[in-house]
Amino acid sequence: MKLLLCNNSVRHSSGIDMLVSIEARGLSALGHEVEYFQRDNNVLDSTHGLAKARLLASCVYSTATRRELRTRLARGDVDLVHVHNTVPLITGAVWDACAAADVATVQHLHNCRAFCLSSYAYRNDAGCDLCWSSAFTANVAFKCYRHSYTASAALTAARWLDWSRGRRTGYAADAYLACSQWVKERHVAHGMPAERITVLHNASQDLRALLADPRDAPPAPTRKLTFVGSVLKAKGIYEVLGLAEHLPEFEFHVLGSGEELPAVQLQMERQRLGNVVLHGTVDGAAKAELWADSFLTLVPSLCDEAFALVAPESFSLGIPLLTTGAGGLRELLSGGATGFQHDFRDLDDAAARVRSLWKDVDHYQHMRSQVRSLYEELFSEPAYAADLAAVLEGVIADRRS
Repeated sequence: MKLLLCNNSVRHSSGIDMLVSIEARGLSALGHEVEYFQRDNNVLDSTHGLAKARLLASCVYSTATRRELRTRLARGDVDLVHVHNTVPLITGAVWDACAAADVATVQHLHNCRAFCLSSYAYRNDAGCDLCWSSAFTANVAFKCYRHSYTASAALTAARWLDWSRGRRTGYAADAYLACSQWVKERHVAHGMPAERITVLHNASQDLRALLADPRDAPPAPTRKLTFVGSVLKAKGIYEVLGLAEHLPEFEFHVLGSGEELPAVQLQMERQRLGNVVLHGTVDGAAKAELWADSFLTLVPSLCDEAFALVAPESFSLGIPLLTTGAGGLRELLSGGATGFQHDFRDLDDAAARVRSLWKDVDHYQHMRSQVRSLYEELFSEPAYAADLAAVLEGVIADRRS
């Protein structure tokens, strides 16, 4: 089959961008033809003056997207368009172009964008569904998108235009792929038909393969707990600091950055935390090397996670999770075999559980084996590509019949 992957990549890359690359590699390895239709948010930083004003205006509806995509699809050789992210430069124009070409389409549900324009469905330290109940005006009122009235207003106007064309969720695909059961259930609750949504957990790169010595057995764990992700309150970064205070004999490593980093550094000084190391954003082999000898990966998210790519990445290194299990994270715990769930409210209890697991060497080694096996079975690039290809081929067959 020949596929066109449609994605609006973001500044500094994202989990979605990474999954698009994994999809392209995996499907190509299976003999399928893959082509990209892309936009890049970095152009917003490199464009100025009148040109930038025109670019921002096109974020409501991109006639350039419609024109270019219709021209490409007019060749008639594309079997399916797989749409990932369309915000802000591709817009709902993608659906008008695909409808004109009468081509099979799949929308990947990576987040809550269908009913929350910020995509997180989380605001002021709590779940939020005001976008859907306010016809998306709440997005502007609270500057939910990029903390900007202008950007939020443009995105709201884009959704209203979609709505006028019969796309209240912003989508008009033949079928949908949800990255977790939780994501599927949230979309069904907002009116999307369950029978058109297939759950396919995201894959991740095999970080063990990036190690300088990618042995069959991973590095021996040390007294090291690692947090990987955006340094944000919603991601539980302050819970990490609290746990560090209760576990002074462990080192805590933070791989990531974010707008709250200065506040986190100040809090570390106040708590006199000498066992926390902030590495900033680290990628590729450097990230794998820093992470590989960790005892546990901390995923203390307060907001509901659609999936959390950090989980399969951790599994690829054979490292179990300590997580709140918020949103789709709960699905990855596999009955306690791949990690354990804790709300991070009683930090004395959380610390006691970490210490207990450190002493139970046999149980911990079993968990390490389980997480690596689960990665290979469900989250590796080849496994993901095979499952994805089967779904996409089914959509194409349904469309043709």
